[in-house]
Amino acid sequence: MRLTDSFLIVESTQNTECGFEAVLRTNPEHPIYKAHFPGSPITPGVCVIQAAGELLANKLGRKLYLQSIKNVKFLMVIIPEEGKKIKYNFSNIVEDENGVKAQVVVSDESTIYAKISLIFSNVRI
Repeated sequence: MRLTDSFLIVESTQNTECGFEAVLRTNPEHPIYKAHFPGSPITPGVCVIQAAGELLANKLGRKLYLQSIKNVKFLMVIIPEEGKKIKYNFSNIVEDENGVKAQVVVSDESTIYAKISLIFSNVRI
């Protein structure tokens, strides 16, 4: 299941000076939010990371497989309010024959939710 098709809906993407930015909208009616946590839903950290991988793979036009998380800092929880927009800002994207490295900042207009450094492989390990 692709998270960026139903859990977080891609509103737009655009190139930036250092990479690219994607704006996503939360879907508070998604079943993941019904389970995590009933009555007080928050976005699971693993879903934040999975969405970053899907966005990067889509941008590069190929499959990517998460090899490692070099660093991750979850600074605030993402509460899925109706129509809440979240920005994924990708920078320092480095590609080589083995895969891709990228840094991602997940935020909205006033809050930084996460800072992540990811390494993806071109092949499943």
